[in-house]
Amino acid sequence: MFNKTKLKKDLNTFLKLYKKRPIKNNHSGMKIDHCFALFCLLKKIKPKFVIESGVWKGQTTWLIKKVLKNAKIYSIDIDLSNREVNYKDVKYLNKDITKYNWKSIDKNKTLIIFDDHVCFSERLKFLLKNKFKHIIFDDNLPNEYIWYYTPKMIYEKQILVVKQFIRYTNLSRILKLLIKFLFNKKFLKNTKINFSSTFLKVIYPPKLNKKLKKDFIDFRKKIKIYYEFPPIIEFNYLKRFKYTIKNFNEKNNFSTYKVSDPITNLSNIKIEKKISDELNEQYSNICYLNLR
Repeated sequence: MFNKTKLKKDLNTFLKLYKKRPIKNNHSGMKIDHCFALFCLLKKIKPKFVIESGVWKGQTTWLIKKVLKNAKIYSIDIDLSNREVNYKDVKYLNKDITKYNWKSIDKNKTLIIFDDHVCFSERLKFLLKNKFKHIIFDDNLPNEYIWYYTPKMIYEKQILVVKQFIRYTNLSRILKLLIKFLFNKKFLKNTKINFSSTFLKVIYPPKLNKKLKKDFIDFRKKIKIYYEFPPIIEFNYLKRFKYTIKNFNEKNNFSTYKVSDPITNLSNIKIEKKISDELNEQYSNICYLNLR
């Protein structure tokens, strides 16, 4: 979808804009890698309508408005109280995207941005029923790195296996696990529990049934374009997953973790340390889907 030379040129333009971002610490929201991806995709697609599912503090709303001066923006979050950026001309909604009627907007000129931590398998029928064409999905991680289905998993035919790490000091989670263990025979039969000195690791059975399998097959047939936006610099696995590595010694098989080739390298970028520290910190294979 993108020429590397053009991406490098656009990166310089983006960095000048990113310095002016209203939220300097956007923890749990989009940071530099995904903001640049969104910047480029917005310029490429040029939608007339943007539906943003997941607002958090409002950084992406700000970015959308900077790139698309005349687009109509719908910003959706079940909890809008975290916003630090507000706009009078943005339509804010506080129910799930599926609860609203989208019949009146032109689907060919509409982009949906999913950054709401909802399983993508729960979005398939909604997307196909409403005939949406353009979708961006933020947290597009592969199996074993996230607790729900992502476009990447569906496109690459991966089967979701959920892992849960519970510290012994987290009594509420331990209690919930114990209740499942005592009263749910299926849980007892199909779930693995590994014990360590400070936490336990729960590995749930693969999440795939006949209905899901059919839904995935039907959805794959509708995919015209599946594109993963590359990281700005070479992907650093240890930095990206430092929390689970440090706290739970969980590296999975990082040698097989594949991402697209980087756009450039750090020596070619002139940015302040606070911004460069964000590189690779959040990159999660953000993707664009174009549906038939």
